[in-house]
Amino acid sequence: MGVMGWGLIGMVLASLLAGCALDPPHSLDDPVKAHCLEGYAALDAAVAEHGTTPSAFTRVAGFPYLRVDRFLADFRAQPLDPVKTAAWLTRLNALDQEARGVEWMSLPESVKVELNRRHAPAETVPVTLASCAVALQSADGRDPGRLALIRARARVADEYDTLNQVLGLYPLTIVPVDFGVHRYQEEVRARFTRPLADGSAQGASRRYGLPAAPPVATEVATIPRDALGIPEPNPVQLQALFAAHAPVWEVDVVTDADRPGAPYWRADGVPTVDPAQPTVYHYVSHARWRGEPLLQLNYLIWFAARPRTGAFDLLGGPLDGVLWRVTLDRAGRPLLYDSIHACGCYHLLFPGPALRLRAETADWAEPPLVPQPAPTVGEGERVVVRLASGSHELQRVYADRAGAVTKLDEREYAALYAVPVENGPSRGLFGPDGLVAGSERAERWLLWPTGVPSPGAMRERGRHAIAFVGRRHFDDADLLDRVFEPAEAR
Repeated sequence: MGVMGWGLIGMVLASLLAGCALDPPHSLDDPVKAHCLEGYAALDAAVAEHGTTPSAFTRVAGFPYLRVDRFLADFRAQPLDPVKTAAWLTRLNALDQEARGVEWMSLPESVKVELNRRHAPAETVPVTLASCAVALQSADGRDPGRLALIRARARVADEYDTLNQVLGLYPLTIVPVDFGVHRYQEEVRARFTRPLADGSAQGASRRYGLPAAPPVATEVATIPRDALGIPEPNPVQLQALFAAHAPVWEVDVVTDADRPGAPYWRADGVPTVDPAQPTVYHYVSHARWRGEPLLQLNYLIWFAARPRTGAFDLLGGPLDGVLWRVTLDRAGRPLLYDSIHACGCYHLLFPGPALRLRAETADWAEPPLVPQPAPTVGEGERVVVRLASGSHELQRVYADRAGAVTKLDEREYAALYAVPVENGPSRGLFGPDGLVAGSERAERWLLWPTGVPSPGAMRERGRHAIAFVGRRHFDDADLLDRVFEPAEAR
């Protein structure tokens, strides 16, 4: 029996042992459906042995053509008519195809040739599986029992380890953590009240971004929406939106660790960046506000490190990333800006005039941090995000003309699944657990009882826990509704 045959048997046995059998929509005597399931299993086996798979999207057990994120999982409990159900399944499949595109590209050429020979002799495995998805979705969409299973299984686990919380006596250990969070938030609020020209810069202020004045954005109101109400911009519209809302990154540059660049792996396995390639990575996400799906634009830059300041520095280490997100309202105006570091730490929110912080959030164990409102951006201006030297923490957000900037190369987020390796073939930046190996911080030895896996380590999108006290995620579908209310509500 060939390698692929044993791989298929291994995949099926593993699924059965996990209680997640393939649950075929119809009898496996149907040669078309049997061929599809074999193709999915063979690709999964090959990727497990030779490739890279994104962890950002969760597989729907028993439905190999579907994956889910937190936003789409939010639809599982909603009443959906047949048209909306079909749109939901289509989006779940789109996540699977996006993930499988990464997986396919990560495989050695010889493995891809063999997979094509065995499972797609007339075309390629990705093309074959795309056709399979149409057939499987059509069959499942007509089967109430299968749809009920999809609804039950289209879940995304949270990013908190309950066992660690139990072993770490969470109710007791969060007391000092809560105190530290409170003190940090007070420091941030104080920092944002200082004048822009307060002389705190340690080096040379340098701007990175797009050199020209922001172009006119595509009117979001004119972008078509699917049956679920989710905006569906075409590639040209999406490019225009990313360009129009791109921030200018103003960095206090003291060392090369303050120069954004493209990540790569050193020969010794340490992640770092090439500052000769200043780069911004972007991707689309979605949120819900008062029942309406909204478009979000995400911009991510990487630095070689957060340099350690001494032997007892718990926060420093290799690789550092800062993510800036723009949530657009139905008219295409920024409703909210917010930001985290790539560890999920330091979540800051900058609401526009249509939002007001809910009063009850002040009573949360770790309340959301709103250090200032969103700036008003005039004609020809951009949002400027000022970052400190070393820590790369946000110091201020304001509007200004871009002026002289170092141009950032724009890349899709998917490029991070195949970054260069010194003296070796490229590989993904993230591990199977979504973490960047080698970016661990010493703070993890103190904060592990919070349940956050390896606090301080850089991690993949969809894996960002943003609270040490309580449970919140950067990509929670209902985050806006939980934190804010309409400004005219009172």
